[in-house]
Amino acid sequence: MNTSRNLTAITAAALLAAGCSITNVEPDEAGIVYDAGPLSSTTFQECLKPSTRDVSGPADEGYQYPNGQRTFRFSGNDGDESKPITSASKDGATMTIYGGLTFSFSAADCTKLRKFHEEIGRKYAAYEPGGWIEMLKFYVGGPVERAMDEATLKYTWRELYFDSAKKAAWEQEMATLTGKYIAQIAKGDYFAGMSFILRQPEPPEELKKANLADQVAVAQNNAQKQINEKLKTELESTKALVDVLGQQGAVSKLNMDKLAEIAASGKVSIVYVPEGGKVAVAPPK
Repeated sequence: MNTSRNLTAITAAALLAAGCSITNVEPDEAGIVYDAGPLSSTTFQECLKPSTRDVSGPADEGYQYPNGQRTFRFSGNDGDESKPITSASKDGATMTIYGGLTFSFSAADCTKLRKFHEEIGRKYAAYEPGGWIEMLKFYVGGPVERAMDEATLKYTWRELYFDSAKKAAWEQEMATLTGKYIAQIAKGDYFAGMSFILRQPEPPEELKKANLADQVAVAQNNAQKQINEKLKTELESTKALVDVLGQQGAVSKLNMDKLAEIAASGKVSIVYVPEGGKVAVAPPK
C-alpha cells in the first residue's frame, strides 16, 4: 500500500514538473475544466464526475464544487453560515429562529454546473470553501430570511411556540417560499429539495414570563370557580334543610353532622352519657 502511494505521489510530481494541470474530484464533489491557453480565449472543455482525476494541459483550469445534499446553518454555532434569524409574528413578537436548511446541489449535472460556474461560481469563487459560504449567504441566506419573514407574519407567537401542527405548517410554507425565491435570484434550479430542521422558535423572554403568569392566574381563577360552585351547592342544600326541619332543626342537624365528621376524623373522642348519668373527667397531668 505504501508503495502504491509513493508511486502516485511520484507520478503527480512528474506530471506537475511536465507542466500538466491535475484536478482531483472527491466522491462528494463534481468538477469542471476550462482551456485557458495564453494565446486563446477561455473555453469550456469538460465536466468531471465524482471520484475522478483529470490530467490536462498546462494552461487548463479545473474547478471542484460540492455535490449532493448540503446545509445552510443558522444556529449560532462556530462554523455556521449565518447567525440565528429573527422574524416578527402576527401579533408583533420578535421570534428568534435556530436551525438549518438542507438542500441538494446538483454539480454532477454538467449543463447546470457549467451555467452555475459561469454565471455565479466565478463571481464568488464558489469553488473555494470561503467563496462557497459567501455565495450561500446571498443566494440561500437572503431567500431564507425573506421566506421566514413572510411565513412568520401569518402566525401568532403562541401558535409557533406551543402548537406543533402550526409549527409544521409554518416550516413547510417557508421551504416552499425559499425554493421560489432562490430560483428567482439565481435564475436557475441549482438548489432543490428544500427542508428546514428547526428548533422551537423563541419569543422574547418577557413574553414567556408573562405567559407563565397568565397560566397561574387562569389556574387560580379555575380553582376559585370550583370553590364557589361548592359553596353554592352547600348553600342550596342548607336552604332545603331549613325548609324541611325549620331553622332550629336545620342548625341542630348541621351541628350533629359536623360533630360526626370530627369524630370520624379521630381528632376527638365522643362519649355517649345516658340521661341522668354522670361523667368524671380527670384533669390533665
